[in-house]
Amino acid sequence: MSIRYLLGTDDGTPFEGLLDRCAAAPAWAPFDARATAFVARFSQRLLTHPQARQFPEMAALGHWFRGASLRDLAAQYPARAGFLRLGRGLAFHVAPANVDSVFMYSWLLSLLAGNANLVRVSQKGSPQQDFVIEALRATLAEPVGEPVAGRFVLLTYPHDDAITGAISARSQLRVVWGGDATVATLRAIPLRPTATELCFPDRFSAAALSAAAVLALDDAGLARLAQGFYNDAFWFAQQACSSPRMLAWVGGGADVDAAALRFWAAVAAELTRRDADNSGAMTMARVAASFEYAAAGLAHLGPNMLGSYPLRLVLDHGLTAAVKEVHCGNGLFLEQRTDSLAALAEQFSDREQTLSVFGFGEDELMALMQAVPARAIDRLVPIGRALDFSPVWDGQDLILSFSRLIALPIS
Repeated sequence: MSIRYLLGTDDGTPFEGLLDRCAAAPAWAPFDARATAFVARFSQRLLTHPQARQFPEMAALGHWFRGASLRDLAAQYPARAGFLRLGRGLAFHVAPANVDSVFMYSWLLSLLAGNANLVRVSQKGSPQQDFVIEALRATLAEPVGEPVAGRFVLLTYPHDDAITGAISARSQLRVVWGGDATVATLRAIPLRPTATELCFPDRFSAAALSAAAVLALDDAGLARLAQGFYNDAFWFAQQACSSPRMLAWVGGGADVDAAALRFWAAVAAELTRRDADNSGAMTMARVAASFEYAAAGLAHLGPNMLGSYPLRLVLDHGLTAAVKEVHCGNGLFLEQRTDSLAALAEQFSDREQTLSVFGFGEDELMALMQAVPARAIDRLVPIGRALDFSPVWDGQDLILSFSRLIALPIS
């Protein structure tokens, strides 16, 4: 079998024996002191590593899992009278290729939930992946790593249904991060009858801005908004499921014209300040997508926009399924206008995950969510917070989903 072990065992470990060992690991209670101590120490290593500034997404990972955050997180899951909560057993995580840090959130939360874990990562590799594996290996070498050393394996292998099937047959939980095709392929591979599966497929995210609120900003506030939008949209080249690809302006025509001019000028200044990546391949992807949109009558270029970065297109018929399929990320933004936030509701579907918002009150946000179709929009976040991870993701509370309740006799 063409399996390459990255962490948790040495190359050459018999595959079947490795699976048996992982499946036999006892379930722990959520936030067991051994798991919590390991994760907190790993977080500390990330935050104090000399190279941390080179990988801001890994610094964010370390910040999210720091000791104080873990204590706050554990407090959200108090014991329930008459029940014992334990991990499900062996959890099999299939990581996405497009966002290096996602598999770490999934795996570490599963470890904290009480599970043993086997994680398959992309064969592509990356400097971020190498960085995090080095930090994990160093943490495992410390005394805090000894109790968890047999509770996870990090590996990679080519797409192989036989290997995936063998792992799935021993797993009590399968967690799939990937595109719709990946989810469909994995779902065709059987799980144990008692196992649970969580899938996080292709999603589309958007942003909505109040034109009046943008116009009311002073220069410092506008710069902060542009910084937040950069963090949402330009990390990972819009490939993250929560990165906005469509931007809706809410307000009257004159206000929208003025607000859009002001906003995009501030974004351009932020791109220059950050020296944002804009490779030739990214440019070609945007231009090709814009031609495809125009040929299909889905969207058109604004004046003098071809070749610009970011590239903005005006939607001709709103956010349709065809529009979402064509989008390539890489600094391409679809724009539309509406008189009210709630008027966007009919365009959304179960494909939409995150709506980043600016300038709206709670009543407007509630009116939108009460009007959207079932399963549309899992997250409403302020602009600048789209990539923030949460233990509640795509409508799933991961700690609860990664663990199980055992009924106890009541005396």
